Amino acid sequence: MDPQFDQRRYLIPFRSLLLPHVFTDTLVIGGGVAGASAAIAAAAHGDVILLAKDSLELSSTAWAQGGIAAALGDDDTPADHVGDTLAAGAGLCEPDAVRVCAEEGPDAIRELVEWGMVFDRDDAGAIHLTREGGHTRNRVAHSRGDATGAELVRCLVERLRGTENVR
Repeated sequence: MDPQFDQRRYLIPFRSLLLPHVFTDTLVIGGGVAGASAAIAAAAHGDVILLAKDSLELSSTAWAQGGIAAALGDDDTPADHVGDTLAAGAGLCEPDAVRVCAEEGPDAIRELVEWGMVFDRDDAGAIHLTREGGHTRNRVAHSRGDATGAELVRCLVERLRGTENVR
């Protein structure tokens, strides 16, 4: 390599003060469920920039076919959900994380419904719950059969686009 390149850090002159600066209160990196949810929550506290590698609709979340488990049934409790998850996890689950997810899950589903997420419904109009995996009760909610991920992305993107201080 030419010795002059050893003397310089950059191949071209680089002065950061000449570059445009973008300011925000919160920068969220990633446009999947976690990123979109974080951006929506952060928007209550200031300006947010959500940085995604492609369009918001293009994420692994959109391909998720399973449902979302939450203790929504009259015969179910978050404690039962925790027990089933820890048993099925065979020692690989983080108990505190499982507890938080199980306890906050029902309210999160209700919030998604308020935001316009469409879940499959039973004849009485309640969210239709199925039993999957290691669950001992029906607690898995689906959207359009196996299109739960795509519906979740649609709902979150619509919510993001309607949130004024998210770019």
